[in-house]
Amino acid sequence: MTHQPNRIALAAMAALAATTMGCATTPTTTTTAPAAPTRAAVGADLLVRDVRVIDPERRLVLEHRDVLVRDGMILAIEPTDSLAVAAAKVIDGSGKTLLPGYIDMHAHVGYAMLHQPTLSMMLANGITGVRDMSADCRDDEGGMLMCREQLLDSREKIANGTMAGPDLLSLGTAKIDSNRGEDITGRAALYRVATPDQARAAVAAFDAEGMEFLKVSQEFMPDAFAALLEEAAARNLRVTGHVPMMYSVGEVAAMGMASIEHARDLPLDCSGHGSVYRGAIAAALKGEADWPDRDAMPGLARNSFDPALCADQLAAMRAAGTAYVPTHLTREMDYRAADPAYRDDPRLAYISAPQRGFWDRDLDRTAQASDDQRADLEDFFDLGLRTTRMAHEAGVAVMVGTDANDTMVFPGFSYHDEMAHLAAAGLSPMDVLRAATTVPATFLGRADLGGIAPGKRADFLLLSGDPLADIDDSDTISLVVQRGRIHDRAALDALLADVRAFVAATDAAMAAQDAASGGGQ
Repeated sequence: MTHQPNRIALAAMAALAATTMGCATTPTTTTTAPAAPTRAAVGADLLVRDVRVIDPERRLVLEHRDVLVRDGMILAIEPTDSLAVAAAKVIDGSGKTLLPGYIDMHAHVGYAMLHQPTLSMMLANGITGVRDMSADCRDDEGGMLMCREQLLDSREKIANGTMAGPDLLSLGTAKIDSNRGEDITGRAALYRVATPDQARAAVAAFDAEGMEFLKVSQEFMPDAFAALLEEAAARNLRVTGHVPMMYSVGEVAAMGMASIEHARDLPLDCSGHGSVYRGAIAAALKGEADWPDRDAMPGLARNSFDPALCADQLAAMRAAGTAYVPTHLTREMDYRAADPAYRDDPRLAYISAPQRGFWDRDLDRTAQASDDQRADLEDFFDLGLRTTRMAHEAGVAVMVGTDANDTMVFPGFSYHDEMAHLAAAGLSPMDVLRAATTVPATFLGRADLGGIAPGKRADFLLLSGDPLADIDDSDTISLVVQRGRIHDRAALDALLADVRAFVAATDAAMAAQDAASGGGQ
């Protein structure tokens, strides 16, 4: 992939030069004017004509442009009608906005039954790339979670166009932690890392399997976690995920974590309660104290918020190059679980009965919070927005991720809600678009993605609205182009119709099963 943009860019330059240069003529004494040179047409697979282009990578807005695509790459971007173009397909972009496809940097697409519906909803909502945060099965979860080989097969099918969905750009492990039974055997034992030796062995095994990153849980023994990071660094293997409970955000950044997920740890560590809470957990692990009250944590963090402490945490993240994926959607669920308007979201039409049942059980548990606790959780959500803005202002790479398929996180659809949360946090519309496109592409080392320029891969969206004027226009999608393949609005609507049909069939089968077993009486 890395050499093709250069080859195509050179071809584009040659083709464009041919349209602006006449043939050289030898001076003669004749008075007859030379014939006007023939203007050669530039060949393209696709021409999006007279469109407004937003290139977040260069922070550019270009009005009235023709965008040419050939062989799945952007060939040229020129003022409208300034080139003669022979295109197999022409799309009128007048009055519309073209920008890069979105990348979801925290998603779960590997639930076997939900795999294709999830991919379809994502593509229909403009997501052309995904980092999957649990792209592997363990022995005890193989029935529900797809295994790595299956996801690699899906990656190939998406790449060659035989499966609809965003490209699976980065596939890592499921959660690794220390909190598993000592009697675990087989491959599942790799996911139990309670000692330094187990950590080093697990990293070596995952590296040999070709895992693209390691995901860690917050439930870790300190020496095992330190050994895992050391071994991963020695193998140039990234570690991402949750912050182990005894460490702060700044500490794990300095230890080498590549990205930190969820707006939970940073708000805590931006408060005076952070060190108290982490210290109590460290003491509890040693058997020297009781576990701290987790339910009291949000309110105590809010009450002791300290911008100076926050600046120290963010400076450590910036120095280490640690990125941040806040997934504010997950903290929204914490305080809205009892809200009928939240629970009656019309997008539940895209969620089948088994998944709705899981979500309802989670919502019911979370809704047991008292009114005071719910107020604390809402304030903690707001503190998460505030610290995300501070992270962005401090130069930390903030990226859009949703935790797709977690409770009340609708694959694809909720991506636009998370973009709105970043705007509410205080990021400018351009910076929100960068967090959705350019910053993830840079983090993943994908120079061919995240921008609109010759030599970039043709992964882009055509919007009827203007997300720079109103970020809520991020979902006004008329067209998705992925690897140069065109998915028009009718095709995107057909994907969503397929999901609704899947939901209807699944719900009917479940109802029939309940009736047959007497559960429907």
